[in-house]
Amino acid sequence: MSTLVKIEHSQNWHAIRNFIVAVADSQLKHYASDLFPELEMIGEEMLNSSIKRAKQVCYTLNLPVQDHFRKVYRTAGNNIYCDYRLSHTAYLLVSINGDVSSRKVAQIQMELVKSLIE
Repeated sequence: MSTLVKIEHSQNWHAIRNFIVAVADSQLKHYASDLFPELEMIGEEMLNSSIKRAKQVCYTLNLPVQDHFRKVYRTAGNNIYCDYRLSHTAYLLVSINGDVSSRKVAQIQMELVKSLIE
């Protein structure tokens, strides 16, 4: 036990923290806005609602939300808009928590049910 070093007292704490953040960022491979055409979403409110429900899944299961969702700002032409970078897990959670009146979301949910039954 004498070889363990407390991170708080380490001179390299900032470098270690930056490394941890970089590793977490490398897992955020998707953008939430990519789900608009894929899930046939018609409004930003629908996407935000799906993100909120997906985050709630993480909170309920004590999963670190910051490892799966990162708010970012992007540009399109002269406009700046809010988006999220998502882990693959978050991307799937947002997809299955979408508006069930969307045919795509309903299909995703049905495929999930079928895979669980088989």
